[in-house]
Amino acid sequence: MRATLGYATGICLALLLGCSAGSDVIGGRLSSGAELVVVDDAQGKWGVAVRENGLAAAMQPNPVELEFYGDDGSVLAESFPYDSVERSERGFVGNASIRRDGVVFEVEDRWSVDGAAVNVLRQLVVSGSGPGGFLSALTLISGNDAPRPEVDYFAPGMIYGSPDNLTTVAIGGWETHRQGAGVIRIREDRMPAPLFGVRFRDGSSFTVLNAAPQGDTTVEDSHDKESRPLIDERFRFAALGVEPRGERIACGLWFPGTEGEVTYSGDTYPGGQMHRWRRRYHPVQDGLDQNYTVAFRFARNESFPDFYSNAWRWAWDTLRPEVVKHNIEQARRSMVDLLGEVTAKTPDGRTGIPRHIDAYYETEPDRHPDAVIGFVGKMLEVAGFLLQDSLGDEDAERAEKHRETALAIVDSFTRIEVAPPASEGFVLATGEPALEGDVIHLRTFGDDVKASLRAILREKSHGHEHPEWLNWCVRYGDWLLTQQQSGGGFPRAWKPVTGEVADPAPQSSYNAIPFLLLLTDATGEAKYRDAALRAAEFCWTIGQADGRFIGGTIDNPNVIDKEAGTLSLEAYLMLFGKTGDKKWLDRATMAANFAETWIYIWNVPMPADEDNSRLHWKRGVPTAGLQLISSGHSLVDEYMAFDADEYAQMWKFTDDEHYLEVAKILLHNTKLMLALPGRAYDLTGPGWQQEHWSLAPKRGFGLHRHWLPWLATSQLNGIFGLEEFDADLYGRLSN
Repeated sequence: MRATLGYATGICLALLLGCSAGSDVIGGRLSSGAELVVVDDAQGKWGVAVRENGLAAAMQPNPVELEFYGDDGSVLAESFPYDSVERSERGFVGNASIRRDGVVFEVEDRWSVDGAAVNVLRQLVVSGSGPGGFLSALTLISGNDAPRPEVDYFAPGMIYGSPDNLTTVAIGGWETHRQGAGVIRIREDRMPAPLFGVRFRDGSSFTVLNAAPQGDTTVEDSHDKESRPLIDERFRFAALGVEPRGERIACGLWFPGTEGEVTYSGDTYPGGQMHRWRRRYHPVQDGLDQNYTVAFRFARNESFPDFYSNAWRWAWDTLRPEVVKHNIEQARRSMVDLLGEVTAKTPDGRTGIPRHIDAYYETEPDRHPDAVIGFVGKMLEVAGFLLQDSLGDEDAERAEKHRETALAIVDSFTRIEVAPPASEGFVLATGEPALEGDVIHLRTFGDDVKASLRAILREKSHGHEHPEWLNWCVRYGDWLLTQQQSGGGFPRAWKPVTGEVADPAPQSSYNAIPFLLLLTDATGEAKYRDAALRAAEFCWTIGQADGRFIGGTIDNPNVIDKEAGTLSLEAYLMLFGKTGDKKWLDRATMAANFAETWIYIWNVPMPADEDNSRLHWKRGVPTAGLQLISSGHSLVDEYMAFDADEYAQMWKFTDDEHYLEVAKILLHNTKLMLALPGRAYDLTGPGWQQEHWSLAPKRGFGLHRHWLPWLATSQLNGIFGLEEFDADLYGRLSN
């Protein structure tokens, strides 16, 4: 008995979800109260079902799904029930023998119950050979209708609930559902955890996880930008997602990882989104075997934020990312020294660091002509860390050099008019105004005026007064208050010089909160704190209360991204520290839980047949700790090194040990591709680092090999911030 995928008769559904007593075999009861059942289809064959889980009850009349790819480009999907089922200690074993064109596919699935999850260990062996390729799949079909507007999807770092706040043509975007068939299969190397979940309107859910991901691929797959069909037995990566089956949906895992309906090319930022299939198969080859473990988590009565946070914690506990220890003091010194070395001072007194510099030692260094604050330029944040390091430096000559450099940077940038802002920096050679884009962003000034105030307060505590710096910050703050909207939000961007609003979108208003709170500390003026509280309430009510954080990166506006979560986490923790009101800690918890779902918690191997000297991310270096940057593409970076201190604070304030594990990953694993003494890779020297990479095609490569100032300041913020928060804890974690 076989069935084409996408078709299940009403009789099969009735048998699986409501069959008479005596025809089913209990496979086990989950901690959620759901029940795993094996069902006789009345024809001597067997399927499975999970009952008593609300709208997220699930079934599968044909657990063995195969997809065949012909030499003529044809694709045929078929599904098969088990021929036999035997009880096991914790569940059951299902077996199927499938004959097709003289080739036999022998399948053994070992099902077991583990708490709230059902685990399936699949082994498939091919006897005989044939043309074309194939993949196998293991999915569960929703027991109830699941139209897209009525269900929430979760793919970490990619989809959070609805397609809203994704670009239309992104994986999971609206085009897939409005113009396509609604199929979402995502290669697991794009995913911080190989995890995909579906939540129904009654709060019930089921989530699929590749519990033992391997991820191997080839150079041919990695460098394919055109999405050509490929067949190779070395593919060991899966795809996870959902696809419609009538009015219902199937959620599961496909192996190897054919991806569609939308895929991304190797250059995925931002124009590499393609509405096409990236087909990957194994050859129909005698002796070929597939082994993989699929886990399904079932839950009930969870809000959307609880659903994805609990599913993520389950994945974390299953995959158990390893902390790779580094000498943090050595890393700190290397990065601070680099900041001092690359700072340029012009004859007419301008001091700054180029927006980017080539980090690859074999190239003639390419230096951007501009130096700017905020986002990628971070010039005032650079100055703050040079000053902070100098305060504790026993090397007096080094300390004085860094202090002089920092003072020169601040003096150069506080000449910029800020009421309203005239620019974000200057051309080093000429002094002409410079912008990161073509407008002034709230994020840009939020980053660096905040850093200036921290430096001012720290310097004051050590006996150094800087009234001219504070006056500059106050002038910007007073102007910013005039821009606060009636609901409490702030515009995203303004035109330079005139202050005319260029983008009124207020989703990134969290950028103003830490700056305003620090300005209250520096001046004693409550008006800034009051504005920060209004902005925080606004941000919470426009989507963050539902676990969605939007608009962090300035070059990918108003989409879901990790920096929206991390910046909100910083803001809410500061509000909790200033007020003691637990609601701000609760909101910080929401932001922390969202932000950590962007962190890779498994190791994606580089292609074994790739030339390691060409790779940007070197073969054999673990990838756990990298983070996706934003929805809509697959580039990763180390930005969340910035937040090691904030997750340590979350641990202290909540007694939740998990946050301490996140802090360790962010403190140590974010240094894995940082050049250090004795381990420079192919970079210029200690302290250098490349901005980003991809773990999906083009695996192990970035779009460029530039170092930017934010790379050092994000790392240093986590180090200095943790030491300032709790010196003993820093000493314990850094060792």
